[in-house]
Amino acid sequence: MLELVTDTRIDLARSAARHGTGLFETIRIHRGRALRLNAHLARLARGAAFLGMDAPPETNVVRAFVEQHTNCAQLSSGVLRLLTVDERLIVFISAWEPSRAERIDIGVAARIVRLSSSPLNRFKTMAYLENTLLTREAKDRAMFEVVALNEAGRLTDGGRTTLFVVSEDRVVTPPVADGALPGIARDVLLQAGLATEVSLRPADLLRADGAFLTNALHGVVTVDRVEGGTSKNSRHPKILAATALLNAD
Repeated sequence: MLELVTDTRIDLARSAARHGTGLFETIRIHRGRALRLNAHLARLARGAAFLGMDAPPETNVVRAFVEQHTNCAQLSSGVLRLLTVDERLIVFISAWEPSRAERIDIGVAARIVRLSSSPLNRFKTMAYLENTLLTREAKDRAMFEVVALNEAGRLTDGGRTTLFVVSEDRVVTPPVADGALPGIARDVLLQAGLATEVSLRPADLLRADGAFLTNALHGVVTVDRVEGGTSKNSRHPKILAATALLNAD
């Protein structure tokens, strides 16, 4: 079992972190509670098993540790970060308030191609360079996000978000098999039947009625415009339904 600690110090001379061998989870704190902690720990456990690491403690043990050793209960809005490295589960927390640009523009990445079979797409690993470069490209192009293509020219996801496309009455998202990360917010929408997995190409995004992004911190981020296309309907009923579901907790 991974040792629960709050000490964030790592000896890089001996740590597996120097090669990016580790996992992390970023969890929204809302009204003093870590949202969807079960799901985050389940994904962390799958990643730990893949890397040959011990399993994390049960959810009730982690939640009790967080409540005892952090100021989680005092935060109306914050971020709980779990870092798994060197057989330790490091817990740290900070205050955080959601903020976003008035206008959300996205595009298709030009600098990074995701390999659909890469394990980096399956887990939240410390080997995060690919996502960092995607986020940098979005900033360089004055966009909120750019969505990476895989080796077959299909859409995957962005450097920090999952993509959803709305066409008529359907909400679809790129499959994990194409290289999309199995995100926590994404799974909530899939399990509720509000979205399905469908392989997508850039043309599908351009002609969609609407589009939105999700991640564990921001929930739903509605897209106003896709580069090279027309403005999107940010008030589409399907988007409103997804927002309501992810805000329910």
